[in-house]
Amino acid sequence: MSNFTDSEKIKTIAYLGTAGSFTEMAKDYFCNKYNLNAYQMPFRTIKEIIAYVEDDKDAVGIIPVENAKEGIIRETNDNLINSSNVKILAETILPANNCLLSKNSEIYNITGLIAPAPAMARCQEYIKNELPMHLNIIHTSDTEEAARLLNSYNLTYAIIGTEKTAEIYNLNILNNNINNDKDNQTKFIMIGNFETEPTPHSTSSIAIALRDVPGVLFKIVKEFADRNINITYIHTTPSKMDKDEYILYIDFDGHIKEPKIEEATEHIKQHIKYYRFMGSYERI
Repeated sequence: MSNFTDSEKIKTIAYLGTAGSFTEMAKDYFCNKYNLNAYQMPFRTIKEIIAYVEDDKDAVGIIPVENAKEGIIRETNDNLINSSNVKILAETILPANNCLLSKNSEIYNITGLIAPAPAMARCQEYIKNELPMHLNIIHTSDTEEAARLLNSYNLTYAIIGTEKTAEIYNLNILNNNINNDKDNQTKFIMIGNFETEPTPHSTSSIAIALRDVPGVLFKIVKEFADRNINITYIHTTPSKMDKDEYILYIDFDGHIKEPKIEEATEHIKQHIKYYRFMGSYERI
């Protein structure tokens, strides 16, 4: 049972990336979790997705928000801040698992690799240690282009992609999890222009800018502590509205409609000069 809306009301699912991207995999995960059967529309930028969802209450968007290795994705944070009505509806964390894919079924036959430079950098240890020394390397702009180009080369060529890439293009997975960082993960969110209903396990997020007075952060935290509200995450990022200002993001347990949380968020407003409710949602 979805906590955010009747799934039949969702007509469009906007997601970031080309075919086989990690965000497409996250889109599949959210669709299965919430039984979403809407029209699926890929976009090239996070900004475009947020703008699209802002203008369409029958749409949801799937975007990355944080990577375990590379940190907060500024494009997501900055554009969510600038959005008036878009809220986080759900959150999940998925492994960023790159694979060696080919039409060939034997890894020892591979003599060439087609991939974008960032993918090669993420998998450089595997390429150096497991593939031929004189590997023929062809650079592409993205993984989708690499998958399409593969049809123009003989069976000794491979690409770097995801399990979803293998599914879409009917390729064999010669090796799984070939990233340098075996534990790399990415956090994805589903966004929409509406709010959720409370669940027993809701998390809420706000973004604030503090007044420039001593002890203000302590006062903010105390408003939550006095009401036994558990803060689960805090991070700061430079504000695009004021070069000398920082935006503070706070995640805490509970739903914005709970009385003690409504009270806490109202009380902290006396200590801040900017407030943005980012959503109450499930972490799944």
